[in-house]
Amino acid sequence: GDITGRFAYFRCEVELPEKARLTADITASSRYRLWINGKSVLSGPCKGDTYRQYYETVELTEYLVSGKNIFCAQVLYCDPDTAEMQTDERASIYGVIGQKMGHRLAIEGDICDEKGNVFETITTGKADWRVWLEDSFFLKSSEITCFLGAVIEEIDVLKSSIRWKEKEFDFSHWMKAEFVDTVKPTSALYACGVEPRFRMRERDIPLLYERKTEFIRDFSRKDGKSMGLLEKGSIAVPSEKTAEIILDAGTVKNGYPKYLFRGGKGAKVEIIYFEKFGGQGADIRRTDYEHGEISGLTDTLILDGKDLQYEPFWVRTFRFICIRIYAAEEPVTILAPDFQRTGYPLKKESSIHSSEDWVEKLWDICVRTLGNCMLETYMDCPYYEQLQFAMDTRLEALFTYAVSSDSALARKALIDFHYGMQPEGLTAGKYPSVYLQILSTFSLHYIYMLWEYYKQTGDKETLRLCRGDIDRILDYYDIHIGKNGLVGGLEFWEFVDWHPSWADCGGTPRALQYGPSTIINLMYAYALQCGVQLFEATGRPGLVEEYRYRRKRILDAVQRECWDEEKKMYREGPAFTQFTYHAQAWAVLNEMVEEEKAKEVLLSAINDENCLKYSFSTAYEWFRALAKAGMYDEIREAMNEWIELLELDCMTCPE
Repeated sequence: GDITGRFAYFRCEVELPEKARLTADITASSRYRLWINGKSVLSGPCKGDTYRQYYETVELTEYLVSGKNIFCAQVLYCDPDTAEMQTDERASIYGVIGQKMGHRLAIEGDICDEKGNVFETITTGKADWRVWLEDSFFLKSSEITCFLGAVIEEIDVLKSSIRWKEKEFDFSHWMKAEFVDTVKPTSALYACGVEPRFRMRERDIPLLYERKTEFIRDFSRKDGKSMGLLEKGSIAVPSEKTAEIILDAGTVKNGYPKYLFRGGKGAKVEIIYFEKFGGQGADIRRTDYEHGEISGLTDTLILDGKDLQYEPFWVRTFRFICIRIYAAEEPVTILAPDFQRTGYPLKKESSIHSSEDWVEKLWDICVRTLGNCMLETYMDCPYYEQLQFAMDTRLEALFTYAVSSDSALARKALIDFHYGMQPEGLTAGKYPSVYLQILSTFSLHYIYMLWEYYKQTGDKETLRLCRGDIDRILDYYDIHIGKNGLVGGLEFWEFVDWHPSWADCGGTPRALQYGPSTIINLMYAYALQCGVQLFEATGRPGLVEEYRYRRKRILDAVQRECWDEEKKMYREGPAFTQFTYHAQAWAVLNEMVEEEKAKEVLLSAINDENCLKYSFSTAYEWFRALAKAGMYDEIREAMNEWIELLELDCMTCPE
C-alpha cells in the first residue's frame, strides 16, 4: 500500500563479550535514526538526491555492552512522487530526497576483539536483521508547515509498537529482513556504464554532534513559578485532571527531546514546540508568557498505562516546550525530560568586542542563528521551513566565513545546487527537495555564492565542477533581453523581497507587471561581474571578454531607461516610477555611481519616505552599498532594527 511517511523498524540482536569493538558504515532510504541498547546514536544519511546516496562511517564501540546487544534502525521512506502534497495525511520530509525504492537499510560492520579478530557482524545480508512495518501512525504536516518541511507525530501507544527498541521487547513475530541487492555493484552491466539506482558516496561533511542537554527551568503560565519537574525529577497528574508544564531551553536550540511517562492509561499528551510566546505574527517580548499565546508544532501521544520513553524521529527546534497532560481514569507521572542537542560541529574561531553593550549581544544572536541553521544542509529556518534556499544559504555561508575557517558545508551547498540544475538553464531555488521549485533570481545568488566561496577558499576544483552552470544561467538571462536592452519576461518565480507593497505579487517587484525590473537587471549585471572574476580564475579569457561586454550593455540600458534625474535615483522600471532601496544598492555595487554620486543616490533613498525599504533577509546589499560609499553613520543608524531585537528578547534573528 501507500508506504510514504511510514516507518520500518529494523532490529538485530547479538551476544558480545567484554571489550568488543565496532566501526560501521550505514545508510538507508530515505532516512534513518540508529539506537544501540536503547541509546540514540545518530541520524542520517547525509542529505543527497537521486544521484548521491551518502553513507556515514561511525565509531560505535562506546555503546556496546557485555552480553546481549540490541541494534535498532528506524527507517522512514519519503516517496518523491507523493511528497508534493503535504496537505495529505501522509507527509514526507521535503528536504529528504532519494530513489523511489521503499524502505531500505544497508549496514556494514564486523565486531572485533582488541586484536582485530572478528567474532560477530551486524552487516545487513549476513546478520539476522528483522523488520516490522509500522502501520499505526505516520508523519503529518500541520497548518503552519505545509510545503515547508517540518512534520509532527500523533501516536496512539495502545496500538503502536513504540517499545520496539527496549531490551525485552518480543519481536519473534517480525519478518526476516529481505536481502535485495549489494551496495557495491557486482553485475557485468555496471562495467558497461549502467549505473546502480543507489550511487553511493562517502559523506562530504562531518557527522552532526549530539550531546545531552538539560532544560534550564520549568514554569507555569499562571505565575511564572517552577512546577518542580526539573527540581524534583517528576510530577504526578491525578486522574481526570489536566496539567500544563512549560520547559525553557534558555535559547532556541535544535534537538531530539526525550520524555518518560509512567501510568496514565488513556491519557492524552500534547507536546508543543515553539520559539516564542505570541503566536504567528505577534511582535511582543519573546518571553512574555502572560500576554503571548502558545502555538506551534505539536506531537500527540495517547498513553497505554505502562512505562514509556518517547523520542520524536525528526529533529525539533524550540526555545520553549509546552507539555499538556489530560489524565483519564489513571494518574500520570512525567519524569524530567532532557534532549540531545544537535547541529553541525562548527568551530567558532572569531569573536567581537566593543565598548557598546549591544555589540557582543547581537553577535551572539547572529552566531546562534547560524548554528541552528547548519545541519546536513543550511536551512532557511530550522523550525518550520527546513529547506536550503539559494539566497538564504548565500547569506549563511558569508557569515560562516566570518565565524570560522570551516567551509565544508558551504562547499556541499554549492555541490547541492549544482546537482539541482535544470534543463532550462537555472538551478532549483531550493535543493535538495522532493518537489521542484524554481526561483529564477536565486540562480544569480548561486553565482554570487560561487565567487564568494572561491575568494574565501581558493578552491578551483569545486569551481571547475560548477563553472558550466554559470554560463548556462547567464545565457538564460541573455536570451530574455528585450528590444530596450533590458532583461524582462523571465519564467518561474522572480522573487526579490517580501515587501508589504509586493505581497499580492508574491514578493516580485511590481514593475514586472509593466516591463523589466531594474533590481533584477542590476542583479544580473552583478552576476556577470562575478562570472568575469570566476572565469579569469579558471582560465577562460574568451568568456571573460564576452561577459564584460554583456555587462556594459545591461548597465548602459539601465542608465538610459531607468535613471530619474529629478529624484536622483533609479526607477524600478523604465516606465514605472516606484523607487526601492534595493535598486539603489545594486547600482552602487555595480559601480554605476561612485564616491559622492553614490552617497547622493543612497541618501535620496533614505530621505524619500515612499522609497520601498529592504526586509531583514534582503538587507545585505544595502549594508555593502553603504560601506562602499563610506556612509558609516548611516550603517550605524540602519543597525537599530537589529539592536531592537535585544529589547524583544530575541535569541535568534528573524528571517
